[in-house]
Parts: sequence; structure tokens; C-alpha cells
Amino acid sequence: MGISRRFQIITILIWLVIVPAGTFLAFILFPSKEIDWLNLAILFVLLVVTMKMPLRVKTITVSLERWITFTIFFQYGLFAEFAFTQIAMIILLFSRKSDLPIVQRFAVNSMIFTLVSLASGALFHFAGGVVGTTDFLTICLFGLLYATSYTVINSVLMQLYLYLEIGKDSIKEKFVVWDFVTTMMLLPFSLSLYILYEHLGNHAIMLMGIPFLLVLAIARRYNHSNNMNDKLSSAGIIGHELAERLGFDDVVRTFIKKLKDVVPYDNAYVLDLRAGEHLITLMGSENNVLSKKINDLSFKPEKSIYDGLDIDMSKLFSTKKEMNTLINFEFIQSVECVMTAPIRRNQRTEGFLILTSKRKKIFQALDLKIVDVLTGYFAISLVKARLYEKTIKQSEQCGLTQLHNFRYLDTKLNEEVIRYHTGKIDSLSAIIIDIDHFKLINDTYGHQSGNDLLCALATILKAYVGPNVTLARYGGEEFVFILPNRGKDETIKIAENVREEVELCQFRVIPDLSVSRKPVNVHMTVSIGVATVPEDAGDAKLLLRNADQALYIGGKQAGRNRVGVYSKGEIITV
Repeated sequence: MGISRRFQIITILIWLVIVPAGTFLAFILFPSKEIDWLNLAILFVLLVVTMKMPLRVKTITVSLERWITFTIFFQYGLFAEFAFTQIAMIILLFSRKSDLPIVQRFAVNSMIFTLVSLASGALFHFAGGVVGTTDFLTICLFGLLYATSYTVINSVLMQLYLYLEIGKDSIKEKFVVWDFVTTMMLLPFSLSLYILYEHLGNHAIMLMGIPFLLVLAIARRYNHSNNMNDKLSSAGIIGHELAERLGFDDVVRTFIKKLKDVVPYDNAYVLDLRAGEHLITLMGSENNVLSKKINDLSFKPEKSIYDGLDIDMSKLFSTKKEMNTLINFEFIQSVECVMTAPIRRNQRTEGFLILTSKRKKIFQALDLKIVDVLTGYFAISLVKARLYEKTIKQSEQCGLTQLHNFRYLDTKLNEEVIRYHTGKIDSLSAIIIDIDHFKLINDTYGHQSGNDLLCALATILKAYVGPNVTLARYGGEEFVFILPNRGKDETIKIAENVREEVELCQFRVIPDLSVSRKPVNVHMTVSIGVATVPEDAGDAKLLLRNADQALYIGGKQAGRNRVGVYSKGEIITV
């Protein structure tokens, strides 16, 4: 999501008004108590260490620094907490990844933390809370008020900022819930550390600070393991979904879409490697739009060993210098991080996956592992899809003429009739073509010559295949056209044009039954039948039957080399 220059300037100007004034008010109205600088230094170290160990729950990153900033508030007051919160915010800026400019992030977070600290601290004092009290019930009651107001005000201000930035409610409900829950969970630790300090001084760190960090480290390790297990589990589910897809393009689409569930990319590209030398785009996802035509990546189609694409292993490119090693690739939009992964099958690289992000260092080592697993599933699913489509094509294609066969014709014709009855097309016509005296041709020149003539006729007929027109070999020497949105008159003209072209054509064959096997010219004619929905039939079988009847009565029986037309129960010869 881009931020306009004007919005950035306005944000900085507002920061210049709010933060300096807020700092002055915090210092004047809520000055700090006497500071134990050693204690403050220890708390600062705890703050830094805590900030470096956030937990990640699904897509939400949870930082636990409030247990320290709350403790500072209870010990030293609002101004000290204000200063520490600003320090925590700066640490966050350099430890979190984002595609927003760092100045924008600083200004926004600094303003929000300033207002949250002032508002929640002022409410604490207005309600009667006292900094430094040792009364257990008082500090618990007012501590709860302070923590609740802190997290509520923080969520409200975040929502207000996002609304001003993009013009709609954008903050996620899960974020608000987790922010409140973690704050309530951290409050007892803050109060405990504060109360222990009042009794034990800096020794309280031994009882609370260090154990807290150890538990946090263990939880972080467990969290990392859970995240890995979650992603691996998701990868397995994606693998099953890929295996269920039968179409080649469907497999590629599913892979790109589901990959985003486990790897946080902005744009994704799947490239095919042909003969180990040429790169071709299979599909890409740009701005969440899947297409075979890509706009934000350009590359040279010739694969080079120096182009930066490793054919053996996945790689991360996290800096501009590293991305410059992809010498044959140009990213049109601003890109801060790139991942490339070979798509391998049987120890051979057959393509590449390229992921890009506008966020710096967003891809991690775990993402590389997940991508390696998924590209393995992907490669296997692509092979299966290719085999499936090849099998379907062979089962629906005439091996001799390479036209569709009767199986395909039967399915397609039923689909077209349904399209007519649902109003998607206005009419539907069928043309059946039969070679005259084809048995005599076989007997005279041999069956191979007959096959050659069938292929030659198929070549002529292919020229008449327009948009949405289906051409199939119906039987031995019969061919069928299915023509949606063609009325009877237009269909008769097409049929007559086919008949005339075949009649005028000289077919050259090499007779198998001739001793000399010298090429000879063969004159061939065809008889044709025409029928149309809705005038002549209402279903697929009746349409073909009536067209076939027109062929034999109006074409064959009328002397051959004729076009017969089924019309209102009668057969007319053109």
C-alpha cells in the first residue's frame, strides 16, 4: 500500500505539533520521581532484550515490552514511561519489517505513543492513582485502570490513523483482541516486578526479570517450532489440493494462490524452462491478480548461467546489491526482497518460481524450506496434469486426421444444445459430410491412399472452423460440423462452399495397389446433409439423425455430390 507524499508531509507537520508539546506537558505536569539510575539501566536492558523476542501468532506479531514500560510508570511516573516508550518505539522501527518509509513510521508511532501515554497516565492520576504507592489493593485497582485505558486508547488511535490514511476501517479485530489480552497478561508481571523492587531493590530482577526472559525465550522457541509445524502442515494440505487439480493451468493457479497462505509475497511468477535454454512465463500474480500476461517483471528469454537464477537451490536476495546479480531480470515496481526457487523433477530443473516483496527482508530461511517442499508437490502435480490432458486429448481426438472424434462430438453437441435452451445461443446447426464412393477409392488405390484422402479432406475442412465451431470425424469417411449461432441459410452456404471446393480439388495419392506406385490425381466428391435447431430438432440426437437423413436422401439418393437440407419434416436437395 503506497503513502502519498502529501500525506507524509501532513503527518510530519502534525508530529511537530503533538510530540514536542506532549513531551513538555509530560515533563511539567507529571515529573518523574527520584530515579535509581542503576535500576533504570537494568530495566532498559530488559526492555531491549524483550523487544528482540516478539512472538508470532498466525499473522499477528505480539511484542511484550509493556511489562517493562508499565513497571517504569508505576515506579517513576508518566514522564519516565513516556521516554522509555519512545525508545521502545525506535527499537521496534529497526526490528520490524515494513514497506512504509521509516520517517513515516517514526512519526506515526511516536504520535500514537505520545497520546496514549499522556491520556492513560492523565486518566490514572485523575482517577486518584498515585505513583510509588505500596498499597497492594490500590496499585492493583489503579494499575488495571491504567492498563485498560492504555490498550483501549491505543486501539482507537490506530483505527483513527488507518481511517485517515486509507479512508476505511482497516484495523483487524484479532489485533485488538490480542493487544488487550497480552496487556492484561503482562500487567501482573509489571505489578510483581514493581512490588518486589519496593522490597528487594534491584535483586527483584533475579526473581522476576531473568525468569521472565527465560520463559519468553522458551515460549519463543516453542512458537517458532509451532509456526514451522503450522506451515509444514499447510504445505501438506496445499500438496493435496494440487494433487486434486487435473488441468495444467488449474494446477498453476492453485499453486500461486495457495502459496500466499504460507509465504508473504507481493508478486509471484512461474516460469517454464524449455530445453534448458528458454524461459517462458506460465502465469503470474501481480497485485493479487492472476494472469498469463505480466507487467511488473521483464526478462530475457534466453537462460544464462550468469543470470543469477540457480538451477539447483532456492535463494534469497535481500538487498539491492544482491538483486543486481539477477542481471537478466528487471522489476518494474519497487522491490526490496526477492526469492527464486527451481522447480525440479527427477533431478532436473524444468522451471522457476520467483517471488517479490516491497518489504525489506520479509522472506526468511523457513520460507525457503516451505517453498522447496511446495515446488516439489507442484512439479509432480504438473506432470500428472500434463499426462491427464494428453490422455483426454488422445481419447477425444482422431489419431489419423487429428480432428475431434465421436466421443468429443457427442459431449460437445449436448453442451451446445443446452446452451441453446438456456438462451446463451440463438440457433445451432449441424453439417454432416460423407465422401462419395469411398469404398471404390479404397478398392482402387488401397487403404493407405484412402487414409491420405481422409487427411487431405480434413485439411480442407479445418479452414472452415471459425470461433466456437466444432469439427469432428464422425465415422469412417464421415465428418461433422457443429455451428452455434448459425441459421439454416448461412449453414447451407457453408455446406455448398465445402462441396464445391472438394469437387474442384485434385487429390494426389500414391496407389498401394499399383505396381509402378506412380502418383496419380484422384477426383473426389462429397455429399452433405444440413439440419438446424430449433426448426428441425430439439435435442442433440435428433439433430444429427435429421442431418444424416438429409445427407442420404437429399445427397446420396439424389445423385451424390449434393447438399441435402432437412426442412419441416421434408428433405430438400440444393
